[in-house]
Amino acid sequence: MSPSDPTLYEVLGLARTASAAEIKAAYRKAARNSHPDQGGTSESFHRVTEAYRVLSDPRRKAAYDRRFGQDTGAGSTSSGSGSGSPASRAAGTRSAPERTAADLDRPPLFVPDFSPKNPPLIPLALAGQQVHGAPRRPGFFARIGSNAAGRFDAENRTINLLERELLEDYPAARLVNGLHIPDTGPRGGNLDVSHVLLGGYRMAVLGSLMASPGNYRWDGQHLLHRGREVSTLRLADAVRTLQSRFPECNATGWLVLHSPNGNPFEPIVDYPPRLSRSAPATLHVANPGGLLRELRRFFAEGPQPNTVQLPVLAPLIDASTR
Repeated sequence: MSPSDPTLYEVLGLARTASAAEIKAAYRKAARNSHPDQGGTSESFHRVTEAYRVLSDPRRKAAYDRRFGQDTGAGSTSSGSGSGSPASRAAGTRSAPERTAADLDRPPLFVPDFSPKNPPLIPLALAGQQVHGAPRRPGFFARIGSNAAGRFDAENRTINLLERELLEDYPAARLVNGLHIPDTGPRGGNLDVSHVLLGGYRMAVLGSLMASPGNYRWDGQHLLHRGREVSTLRLADAVRTLQSRFPECNATGWLVLHSPNGNPFEPIVDYPPRLSRSAPATLHVANPGGLLRELRRFFAEGPQPNTVQLPVLAPLIDASTR
């Protein structure tokens, strides 16, 4: 690292005297601004996340500060064996490689990492578990075939689908079910979110419904079936709320429509020509087969898809137990 390279503190826009709370706040802001999904670059995002990985860990931070104090240049670190350390990698110029679906099978990298001297933010049993929570059962008096019972069935189908077809191939993914979160928007109240799938720095917010026979039409805001509007389970509100709470993530929603006959490619969902599927969108509608294809692409194209963000996972798990 040359004297002209920024220090880890400079990467996050901090003074060396910054507190743990200031480091966390600066990271969230820098991660949001440098995220490739928000116009940043893989290189800048990599440097921000690596800087936080060092400065958020008291042991690593102390080691970095000792090296920092021994440097002759204001922005340099020692050039000995520390060249392969997290600190030097964070401030280097190596950019993250392009991601492909094959990258999803890489072993999980926990952030911040943990050791016997650095306990995890959540118990190891939870951190290593891929599926958390369960669908919220409908009330005792809910009729078989009612909307509540149908949604419960659909949510279980989504969980089984993801466990069978995605999670085995994506060990860093964490699926949290049955979340209950406060709505921070003007409508207020609480939101029941069927599922959140966390992978790397991306978050898929999922709702599940059983679909009546026939085609569906989605215009980006309204879902129509035979001329009637179908509920999207306030998924747009859930995406907005979770995006606000976790700005370091790219939160995107999917409403999953399950056919009663179990065909993963039914029902058919029509998108009008004016709605570009390649344009950024916060909410999509898909059948199970389409969902798997879109989720693989969504996570594979994100930065560091094998990262498990414990500061994000922990409150999501907490929201599933309320």
